[in-house]
Amino acid sequence: MSTHRTAPIPPPTVPGPEVGPALRDELLCALALDDDALGRGIAGTLHARIPELAEVRDQRAMLAETEACCTTHVAGILGLLEGGTPLADVAVPDCGREYAVGFVHRRIPLPVLMRAYRFGQQELWETFARRLRTLGEPAAGEGLRTATALLFEYVDRVARDASAIYQSERDGWIRSAAAVRAETVRGLLAGEERDPDVAGRRLAYELRGTHTALVVSVAPGGPPVAPGVLERAARAAASAVGGGDPLLLPVGTSAVWAWTATPGVDGDEVEGRLARLTPGPGVRVAAGRPADGVEGFRLSHEEARHAAELHGDLPGPVTSYRSVELVSLLGADPARARRFVLRELGPLARPDGVAASLRETALAFLDHGGSHVGAAAALHVHKNTVYSRVRRAERELGAPVVPGRAALHAALTLAVTTPGRVIAPAPRPPSG
Repeated sequence: MSTHRTAPIPPPTVPGPEVGPALRDELLCALALDDDALGRGIAGTLHARIPELAEVRDQRAMLAETEACCTTHVAGILGLLEGGTPLADVAVPDCGREYAVGFVHRRIPLPVLMRAYRFGQQELWETFARRLRTLGEPAAGEGLRTATALLFEYVDRVARDASAIYQSERDGWIRSAAAVRAETVRGLLAGEERDPDVAGRRLAYELRGTHTALVVSVAPGGPPVAPGVLERAARAAASAVGGGDPLLLPVGTSAVWAWTATPGVDGDEVEGRLARLTPGPGVRVAAGRPADGVEGFRLSHEEARHAAELHGDLPGPVTSYRSVELVSLLGADPARARRFVLRELGPLARPDGVAASLRETALAFLDHGGSHVGAAAALHVHKNTVYSRVRRAERELGAPVVPGRAALHAALTLAVTTPGRVIAPAPRPPSG
């Protein structure tokens, strides 16, 4: 009988000096080439692989929160590697805490949150593996073992924390008035709640009147805002359109849905009043058109959400659905919209600045009924500049730019208003 005793296995730690500086550098390089882009890429993968994330109504806000959480975790692992510290004190960061709370408020089950952490772990491991396999043995094997231990321990710790936060928030949320309000609003939006009197009493909001819906959110790609900023911006926007005290529903940490009573206010007035609104830094406001009753409550909200989805492509912090309705309808299917624009514009769909200038001028020319003077005034250029650009656009298109060509006008509208959606990005130059 053997008397050999197996030595206890020490807890995983971040690779120490004994691993060697070369291996540490490879692990760091795997993350540090562009940790923000890596975090965004992982978030995109999670939303592609997990149906419950892709099906969230406020998809733009949900993806922004996933990106922020993934990027913070990548930075946290990068910091551990750089510091060579043990993992014993690792805890879920603030963004992970907010992310778990957002899952509760969106009614996304806890197992989905845990899958997000495990899929994120897999994506990071594959990132390490691609880098380390270039080293050859034995360094690659040693590096993969180190990366596996590091990621398992890190994700195990933060996922346990996130699970506890989720369960604690859920227990309190189930008993709260906020939960009743959120459930009632979601029932109205889904068409499951139809009695305006019953729902109105739960919400302390009159549903029989005319409503204007708002979506107030963090600017795409912008930093998080302080607590309460979005709620204050929603109240200011409600006041600006002539409404009373709004019904507010926070959605995660990056958006607030709002409704305000606007009797006697039409879409033109809402658009004009919003044009004078200046939200705080990093805040965007989108508004639907005024609409009546329970159905109007839902329809105005849908319009506000569609307008909010275009925020990243539009200048300025405020968007009314009325001002972007055509673009929203034309671009409802992004893949088909891109093919349509490429087919109609041909070489004028290039992603360079010259083509963009020609598209903008041609659109202004058509918007002003074929008037060089009107387009020049809108673009703040000389009418001869408009004339020469339109002539060049015609040469690129191989066809005249004249009023009445509906398909051309629509393609230019899409390309100028939402270039990020329908114009293919310029190819990256080869590395090295």
